[in-house]
Amino acid sequence: MEGTYLFGYVDTKEEGLLKSAGLIKKAVLGVCKSVGLNVVGEGLYTFPSPAGITYCFILSQSHFVVHTWPEECRVFFDLFTCNKGLDEKKCIKSISDEFNGEVKGVKRVEYR
Repeated sequence: MEGTYLFGYVDTKEEGLLKSAGLIKKAVLGVCKSVGLNVVGEGLYTFPSPAGITYCFILSQSHFVVHTWPEECRVFFDLFTCNKGLDEKKCIKSISDEFNGEVKGVKRVEYR
């Protein structure tokens, strides 16, 4: 089995997105569609104070988790997939586009 693990964060000015489970879901589904990942389940927790959301998406190829920190205008992401055909550059660009910001601090771990 092989896999790719990407994690990092997005600096964004979209404070409304950072506090909306519906907008987070829309953004993650957009990323998944653009790079061929299939969501098969999900769960979330909304933090009351300070406001923030942790949203977990179960993929047929593993998982995609986002944590929002509205007070820092950041979305942290954690994506693991065994999809050998993942176009990492396209994935990172799609994350930037969907969360209306700039991806930073990306780390990649390859499992073989």
